[in-house]
Amino acid sequence: MPKVGLVVEGGGTKIAYSAGVLKCLLEEKIYLPYAVGISSGSEVLLSYVSRQIHRLEVTGIDSASQKGAVGLIPLFKEGSIFGIEATCDYIEKKAPLDFMAFFGSETQLDIGVYDMENHKIEYFGKEYVDQSMTLVKASCALLLLAKPYKFNGKKYFDAGLVDMISIDQSIKKGCDKHLILSTKEKGYVRKPAPNWQQRLAKTVYRDQTIEENLRDRHIRYKEQWDKIDQLEREGKALVLRPEKDLGVTRYTTDPKKLKPWFELGYEETRQRLPEIRRFLETEV
Repeated sequence: MPKVGLVVEGGGTKIAYSAGVLKCLLEEKIYLPYAVGISSGSEVLLSYVSRQIHRLEVTGIDSASQKGAVGLIPLFKEGSIFGIEATCDYIEKKAPLDFMAFFGSETQLDIGVYDMENHKIEYFGKEYVDQSMTLVKASCALLLLAKPYKFNGKKYFDAGLVDMISIDQSIKKGCDKHLILSTKEKGYVRKPAPNWQQRLAKTVYRDQTIEENLRDRHIRYKEQWDKIDQLEREGKALVLRPEKDLGVTRYTTDPKKLKPWFELGYEETRQRLPEIRRFLETEV
């Protein structure tokens, strides 16, 4: 059987869709040997690695719906639009990570973060995940919307400034095939960062490289998808993405929207199970 990597894109609270996908995979005992994610994609992967189905629902729906998730409350309490501390605390209170199952799992995990000093994306294995969840918090610290985190002696934030989809990391880790979880519909095109956003980044970070990375982010995103499209044509990638638009954005906190979005991920994955199994079992 080929080695298949599970690559999970971020997307703020849109990650509820991917949480639904992962619930279906876990129910079907589809345990892949390697997984990699950035931003909120890393958070939902914790539950996949530890095989905690209920934790996926808490992460995808409940935590994103609590008052400290997005908006003015986290802005005043944490100095960030996204309440990373409040969200992580909520998840660990309602459905704490089973560390024994997590570290004993056969699935290896890499979490990507952006090194603010060297301007490189670094990936850390699951052995770096601890009770503080600092690595996961750093991974979720979106540019301009959250404060960076100090981890392993450096300052980091969301790797999505450069690696929006960690396909290169999955290839680097020797995976023959790649199961891609995206929160974006087919044909989605990332627009260039508006001028005001680039100016704001320059003011906040006072760093030319960060500003340049933001300016070119839409180009890299297309390059990453072009690579995935080519792998799909070669039978080496399969993309699971929403087939419907339910009006959910990365800032959505309404459980009446997030729950159907979660359920859409679950149901669409269930419908594609025969295709997924064929993909996983077929040699390249």
